[in-house]
Amino acid sequence: MKILLIIDELKQSDWLRRRLELENNQVATSPDWQTGWLMAHESQFDIVVVAIQLSESNQNHLLQLWQAESYRVPLFLLISPDTPANKAWGLESGADDCVGYSVDSRELMARLYALHRRKFGTFPTLSSLRVDDLEINLIHKTVYRAGKRIDLLPREYYLLAFLMQNRSRVVSKKEILENVWSKIDKIRPNTVEVYINYLRKKIDSQATIKLIHTVVGMGYVIRIAE
Repeated sequence: MKILLIIDELKQSDWLRRRLELENNQVATSPDWQTGWLMAHESQFDIVVVAIQLSESNQNHLLQLWQAESYRVPLFLLISPDTPANKAWGLESGADDCVGYSVDSRELMARLYALHRRKFGTFPTLSSLRVDDLEINLIHKTVYRAGKRIDLLPREYYLLAFLMQNRSRVVSKKEILENVWSKIDKIRPNTVEVYINYLRKKIDSQATIKLIHTVVGMGYVIRIAE
């Protein structure tokens, strides 16, 4: 999907953008409403995602902007404070869906795909990642190696997808934590090592060619060994 993300909090913006891109979406960001509306006019997006901190001073302004522009592209609101009244206001204001900032990342993606399906009748274009005989279908979230399906837990899947998106590039533990885990997750010092080992057991243990490699002092990389 081609997604426009309108959000004024840089740290939250980085996390959301990375999370959306991990699903192979194209993401454009805007730090404010005015720029975002111009971008929505100038380019065609599948969904506009707006993260907003609500207050009495900006509620009517947002409602007036959305109704005046009469956009046909689906509007998805991430709203704070996360209260039933605020989410009801978002839907009444014209949003096609509305959730709180604290929404689980898997639920966020499921809602976005469901919204796309309701509006356009289909899933976004299927896309996959491949390294040697290892393949991920990014929409159905299935993993195969040499034609044999491999069942992964959600965090294992997202770690593998991140490694494959960065094929042949060494990624540090810091990068992995920032892209695969959210800030609300309880992370232990050896979390990355533990999940890398989980992946190795499922991806490499029965294969002649090992794909997941450790680069001492730098991080991890997925590639065909030279």
